[in-house]
Amino acid sequence: MRIRTDAVDECTTVCRVGGELDAYTAPDLRDSLDGLLEKGARWIVVDLKDLTYLDSTGLGILVGTAKKCRQAGGDLSVACQRRNLVRIFEISGTQEILNLVATAEEAATRLQELHEGCPEDASGEEAT
Repeated sequence: MRIRTDAVDECTTVCRVGGELDAYTAPDLRDSLDGLLEKGARWIVVDLKDLTYLDSTGLGILVGTAKKCRQAGGDLSVACQRRNLVRIFEISGTQEILNLVATAEEAATRLQELHEGCPEDASGEEAT
């Protein structure tokens, strides 16, 4: 699995995930997302454009991170167009919880719609 994070602005960070997200690799994603939250990120886009496989463990990490973002005053949006993965979100009923949209740009826009401005303590630091 590959993970790359980039700050969009002082409010929003994009986490791009590629490869397979399963019980073996999910802890790496959880650690990356938790690290973003620890650095002050509150509005997170998870871009799954290059993800080929997702299991229930990976899905649980995404849902858990969305909850953590909301508790911190932010939110999470998942960008995914792969039909097999979108189907997992539909079947599990998590597309609304995860603010599922097709592209990272749409996800960033979705998060902007959910907040007006950002708290001054929100960090847009780049992490790798």
